Amino acid sequence: MKIPSKKIIIGILAATLLIGAVASGLLANPAILKMEDAIMGTEGYLGGEDNLAYETSEEDLEEVEDREDVIDDFKDEVVKEIKEIKEKTTTEVKQQNTVDKSPITGERYTVKSGDTLSLIAQRAGVSLGQLRSINGLNSDTIYIGQVLKTKGTSPTTNVAAATNTQSPSRGGSQRDEDIYWLSRIIHAEAQGEPYQGKVAVGNVILNRVRSGKFPNTIYGVIFDRQDGYTQFSPVIDGTIYNTPHKDSVKAATEVLNGVRPVGEALYFLNPRKATNFWIVNNRQYMKTIGDHDFYY
Repeated sequence: MKIPSKKIIIGILAATLLIGAVASGLLANPAILKMEDAIMGTEGYLGGEDNLAYETSEEDLEEVEDREDVIDDFKDEVVKEIKEIKEKTTTEVKQQNTVDKSPITGERYTVKSGDTLSLIAQRAGVSLGQLRSINGLNSDTIYIGQVLKTKGTSPTTNVAAATNTQSPSRGGSQRDEDIYWLSRIIHAEAQGEPYQGKVAVGNVILNRVRSGKFPNTIYGVIFDRQDGYTQFSPVIDGTIYNTPHKDSVKAATEVLNGVRPVGEALYFLNPRKATNFWIVNNRQYMKTIGDHDFYY
């Protein structure tokens, strides 16, 4: 009796699996090509004198049967790998297809998984440059949960100061820019707080600018991320873009003029609303004004 050599058996198995892969449209997948190399490389390509049929003894038959069991196990493993690759590919395609591409009609949009700034601009019907300008962005970096304005103009709207005169717009001098953003973070963080509490929040922002441990501009401090965490919640929920009341503008002006009710404090939190108490555990308490505790 003539029994085909193990190389022919392996070769037939390899051909069968690879034909199946072609039929499934998977042959171009790098993982499938690696399997092909593994199968053909283990026992050699078909051809050559070693693949000729030969006369077998009883021991040869037993060896072939043992090898057939190994081949069956190997085949099962390869089929399993192919199935897993197909499932993974299908999942990735589905995820790509589930990225929301519908038009954005609202004035604000919350960034979701899969979003890019250019895609959001396209959906909102504005240019990428316009979207950056509207939100005061210096780059295309965005993060999940960030609230972006999708309509309007760049933030140059004048805000009324306490004297009923118009404060300079963001597009003017550096001081105008500082008042613009400082009044907004004060309004967003300290709305409902006593006036001294508003000034204290602005005091902390300016201390960070001057500390060397944070960005060196008021805008940079407000939109700063430390260890992947946004520093101020109004940046996340979008209230940083709300128009400030005149007392917040007045407080911002006083801070820039040197008023410092909390000295060198770099941190503040409302202990009744806070969800992270790193400040409490790691910084030195200074004083409480209204609902905010201030720390060095």
